[in-house]
Amino acid sequence: MAKRKINIGYIILIIVIILMAVVGVGAFILNNVFSNRNLESPGEELGFDIFIGDESAAVTTSEDENRKLSEELKAINVTYKDAVAWLKVPGTSIDYPIFQGTDNTRYYREDRDGVTKNWGENYLDYRCDVGSLDKAMTNIIIYGHNTETDNRFTPLLNYKRQEFYDEHKYIELATLEGTYTYEIFTAYTTNTDFYYIDTVFNSTADYENFLNSISKKSRYGTGVEVTAEDTILTLSTCDYSIKDGRFVVQARLVKNP
Repeated sequence: MAKRKINIGYIILIIVIILMAVVGVGAFILNNVFSNRNLESPGEELGFDIFIGDESAAVTTSEDENRKLSEELKAINVTYKDAVAWLKVPGTSIDYPIFQGTDNTRYYREDRDGVTKNWGENYLDYRCDVGSLDKAMTNIIIYGHNTETDNRFTPLLNYKRQEFYDEHKYIELATLEGTYTYEIFTAYTTNTDFYYIDTVFNSTADYENFLNSISKKSRYGTGVEVTAEDTILTLSTCDYSIKDGRFVVQARLVKNP
């Protein structure tokens, strides 16, 4: 009888070891799936073969909708002083107030009420000043999460397709002073090794070199030329098609309030 108990104990031990091994292998596989999504199948990368949002959505500006984005921003700013701008990309669900903290971590995983959320808020780089959008050699940078659904900045990935760009070339950015219009001139996938978030340029030549470098990275030709006299808007989100990927849409200012 004692011998039988020992054999059962060994069997239980072996089963436990096998189960632990299975769980370990499963966790390893899942971790690789979620940390390196689509690395093996770039043809299925989110936003390339899959349209995000409503393809039939009307491309309407705030004026078309009889809206005054600056007034909407002012209403929010009464309660939330960090609400410094309003971003609208006509024809998409990107139509949000933009917040700015004293660093780039404040709104990364926290909402406007300080509650921890996976997607935080869409936010302006802390180094940027929305009070000088038309100042020479200015790069206004706004970040938003790619949630893999039709919210936050996920719809930006539609700009991987030129046919989408052809119908959605303009972006609106409102401040407390008025609404600005930007024309997109480049859209591309990159990684964190490429520094597209410069905000300080020591000379006109440095700024021109920067503009040339980001223009050349575009997935397709836009025909929009940028010069040292242009100021630009940068929209940035994650791109899971490559490791440490980012998808970037950049536009030049074309109209002042």
